Amino acid sequence: MRTEPVSPCGARPAPWRLWAGATSTGAVVVLTAVALGSTSPALFRCSAILSALLLLGSYWVVKPWFVARSETWHRVITFVPMTGYVVALGLVAIAAVRFLPDQPVVAGLALVMIWVFHVGGGRREPTSFAYERLRGRLTWTAALQVAAMCCGTVGLVFLIRDLPIPGRYAPAVFATCLSVVVGLVVASSKVFARVRKLATELDDRAQKMERCLDRLSRGAVADRIQLRNAAEDAWDALNRTLRNKVETGFHQYGTFVIPSETRKELGALVTEAITNTGGPPHRDAMAQLNMLRTACRAKIDTVA
Repeated sequence: MRTEPVSPCGARPAPWRLWAGATSTGAVVVLTAVALGSTSPALFRCSAILSALLLLGSYWVVKPWFVARSETWHRVITFVPMTGYVVALGLVAIAAVRFLPDQPVVAGLALVMIWVFHVGGGRREPTSFAYERLRGRLTWTAALQVAAMCCGTVGLVFLIRDLPIPGRYAPAVFATCLSVVVGLVVASSKVFARVRKLATELDDRAQKMERCLDRLSRGAVADRIQLRNAAEDAWDALNRTLRNKVETGFHQYGTFVIPSETRKELGALVTEAITNTGGPPHRDAMAQLNMLRTACRAKIDTVA
């Protein structure tokens, strides 16, 4: 397991850095609220530029303070960008609702843009504490995916309903909107089913990997080659599963199970444990595999 670097106690920076960063962030929130409540494009642009400058300055000031924190602090703080992403999308959704019922096209475009931004990789999942965060990742990635799909679908319905279509085609428009909503329900169900199936596969293959390593460490010398081959096959199967995205089958879009760097580190550890049985690499590999299984336990569904 990787940990965040922590500076020596004597090198801890002054607390003013934290307060300065918090003040800048609070100013960004106020500017965002003012911009969302205004209809002036010039004010919106100025607010966006000033907010970007404040965020960059806040990052530069707070970074030395952040580096000096403990692991617990690092685990909390590194999740702040994801929290900010969720809050930003929520503010855009609230702003879209404010345009109803007078401007359904603007509301629809805003909701569709939430989905486009989500698909385009607007969120950045923190790569630290990969195993500790896996249990939550299996939950909120599916929830965010479904929420983005709902926003996109509702926005699309608003856009379809506002098209200049003659009244005689109203039943066809209604049927189209209904089909889009039904498609949303089916797709949302598949997202949650995929997460449960992935968690089940991860638990199964991590367990096989553990058993292979355990049998290899206790097996007779005469069976060593056969047990090593079985362990290598078990790692290949687990590695393929770890390469999947959590909420989508598209490898270009989605959230990793664990970061690629963490997966490569686990692969190197497992390879060393297969080569040198019974040593520290064996214990470390077993510990990480156990953390992987623990994170997936709540999502296991053998009939998904």
